[in-house]
Amino acid sequence: MRFWDQHGQEVEISQADQKWLDDSYFITQQMRLEVDAPRAALSYRVSTKGQVDHDDIPMQKIACRKFAQEHGWRVVLEKAEKGISGSKVSASKRDVIQELRSEAGKGNFDILLVYMFDRLGRIESETPFVLEWFVQHGIQMWSTHEGQQRIESHGDKLMNYIRFWQAAGESEKTSMRTRDRIRQIVSSGHFAGGVVPYGYRAINKGRVNKRDQPVKDLEIDPDEAVWVREVFTKVAEEGASGYAMAQMLNQRGLRTRQGAEFQSSNIKRIIQHEGYTGYIITKAARSEFMPQLQIIDEALFAKANEMIGKRSRKAQKDKNAAQKSNNPTLLAGIVVCAHCGAKMSAFLHKDRYKLADGSIREKVQAKYNCYQRGQHLRECDGQSLYLAERVDRIALTYADELFRKIKSEPYDKSIEQKIRQQETNHNRKKQAAEKKIKAAQYKQQRYEDEVLKCLEGESAFSQEVLARLIAQAEAEVRQAKDEYASMLQNNDDRTTVQQIRSYYDEFLGWANEFSLATVERKRAILAQLFEKVEIGKGYKITINVRGTYRQFLMGGDLHGEL
Repeated sequence: MRFWDQHGQEVEISQADQKWLDDSYFITQQMRLEVDAPRAALSYRVSTKGQVDHDDIPMQKIACRKFAQEHGWRVVLEKAEKGISGSKVSASKRDVIQELRSEAGKGNFDILLVYMFDRLGRIESETPFVLEWFVQHGIQMWSTHEGQQRIESHGDKLMNYIRFWQAAGESEKTSMRTRDRIRQIVSSGHFAGGVVPYGYRAINKGRVNKRDQPVKDLEIDPDEAVWVREVFTKVAEEGASGYAMAQMLNQRGLRTRQGAEFQSSNIKRIIQHEGYTGYIITKAARSEFMPQLQIIDEALFAKANEMIGKRSRKAQKDKNAAQKSNNPTLLAGIVVCAHCGAKMSAFLHKDRYKLADGSIREKVQAKYNCYQRGQHLRECDGQSLYLAERVDRIALTYADELFRKIKSEPYDKSIEQKIRQQETNHNRKKQAAEKKIKAAQYKQQRYEDEVLKCLEGESAFSQEVLARLIAQAEAEVRQAKDEYASMLQNNDDRTTVQQIRSYYDEFLGWANEFSLATVERKRAILAQLFEKVEIGKGYKITINVRGTYRQFLMGGDLHGEL
């Protein structure tokens, strides 16, 4: 019988040890103990899916059962956690820890035995206090490898803290090794495993891993790639929604990798997956450009993501794309009431007229409606309804004027100079943040170097002070890294010189195609060009152009009124 040990190495379990997995055998051995034998609870945990698949639990169970029997303890409770990370999941969210606490509080066992103490967890700021809680409630804490952990002195508390601090470090090192290995595989242009994105298939190309087992690589699936391109094109060029695209794929009988119908969330993940531009991408790494895996170009990817981003719930206030591609109006989704600020809806309204001869005439017209006023949901002194044809005509006149300007005015180089200055300022802040991280890490290392001196009585710090200083230094390092990560994330949204030029080219392209574009295409262009269109009494229209494009209009106002 083969299993994997705590280091991920495959091992052969002897016949003598295999019997400890047999519950009937173990019960027979337990019956030989004294009636008043100490009562023990055994707890097992494995972190990763790989450990679950390899069933690492039996290794821990054999060691713990043998240890309990040798020490004359009666096992009254066994708990196992599979696929639970001890470094990422808080004890408050782990059912087994909470169940063990409950049973301990009721006095149902005397000893808690684990394979190693890091099975309790690897969060250095929390797990030492989990162990201490059990000790304070009269439970002896034992490990098959490390023996009993007592909390009787300040030295015991420090050793308890150091143990889990080391466990957290080992967990971080394991994660780093895993990320490095995945990074190496992906950087080499190979598939690292996981769910195969739509548009591709995984096949054997003769590559093997370090255990000489065959592994798969990606290639384009011609049939799936066709509709992946179609989804990107419709979203980018027509402003199609994720819901509409999901319905289209479902009607064609297509299904997700899990065999379920497509949802808008599936479409969003497809649109946001940059791998379609010719890369293998994971959270930890990105391959070099691989033309054999490119399904769409980067320009189409960027345009589709810009459009889908406008539909995101997280950007509800900036939602400028037309919400219904089959709506007869041009400004659906970006029209707001100038009086109450509420977003207006577009719909077909039937008007009834009584003619001179007494007959009734009906006429169906598209209109914009201030729903908040109509339903008396907020105070609004504007009109309830506006003829969409009249509003759209005004907006088209203004758009034509903007397009005339962009075609007649040259590209302004001063915009690029401003962007470069912003980039210089960002790099200066980035360097300062990196220095802050290094300073915090130096302080942490200095205190950690004092640990051995403290245990030998040669440190200027007491055990309590040193433990507190280490925790504070670690907090400073985390805070500095969080600030650095936040700064980088915010910088991802900055406009680069290349993007400025692409925005200009896009604006100019719209100007050249707009007059001949379809209604759907015009709606998509206006949704990207206009931030919002405010409608007031007497059809007073205020059109706000998005800042991205407004900067190309020499002397352009913040908005236009018609």
